Parts: sequence; structure tokens; C-alpha cells
Amino acid sequence: TSKLLSWRCGERINFFERHRPHAVWMRAEEFQRVSLKTIVEAVLLCSPNYVNQTSLPLCVSGELESQSLAFSKPCTLWASPANAGSLDLANEIAVAFAADRETAGLTICTTDDRPASATHLLLYLNEDSFSDERLAEQVK
Repeated sequence: TSKLLSWRCGERINFFERHRPHAVWMRAEEFQRVSLKTIVEAVLLCSPNYVNQTSLPLCVSGELESQSLAFSKPCTLWASPANAGSLDLANEIAVAFAADRETAGLTICTTDDRPASATHLLLYLNEDSFSDERLAEQVK
């Protein structure tokens, strides 16, 4: 148990006393990288060089977070005004893909009616999603 391990390690490593996220191991390689980063960060934060820090900006070579994201072909994302919160989410997606939307191949459209150029409808689900009847019609 963690108490036994903590007792055996003594003051050398108080890793087990800290409230750290658990690392869940999954078969998919990308998720294994996330788990390894979680484990490595927790161990490093217990070392003398990093004990006063709360997090470390770790990255693994080749991981998706370190790569620039872009669409394989141009994408027009329709964030309907009838879908509260969808425009904010669309802007977050744009920021995640690239500072320059044209480079990422992303256009955001916010017209009331579905534009002919729209390739995707962004459906942001929350407690108010279908409070506007227009959204139900747009999703059909």
C-alpha cells in the first residue's frame, strides 16, 4: 500500500504523501506517453531540483501536443448563433490548430442559416443546447 511504501522510503521521497493524479496505463501509444509524462513529472517534482515547483512543462518527442495541427483539406466550421457557446469553442479550436487559421485550413462561419460552404457543424452540448428551437432544426 502507499502507506507502507511511504514508510519504507522515509524522508528521501515523500512522493506517496502528495496528491498527484493517478497514471492510468492504456494500450494506445499516445495514452501511454501521457501516463509516462505523469509518472516522470511526479517523480521529478519530488527531487531536490524541482521540489518547490508544482508542475513541469514536459514534452515527449513526437507527441501530438508538440506538433502543429492542420486539416488535411480546407474546413469551414459553422458555429450557429442558436448554439450558445459554440463560437467560443470554435475559437478555441482555431487557436489549438494554428495562430494563422488560413495555414491550418480552418474558416469559422457564424451565420444564422447554414452556409453552403460549411463542411462541419460545431454542436456544443450543454444544459441550454436546445433552448433555442432553431438549433433543433439546424441539427436535422
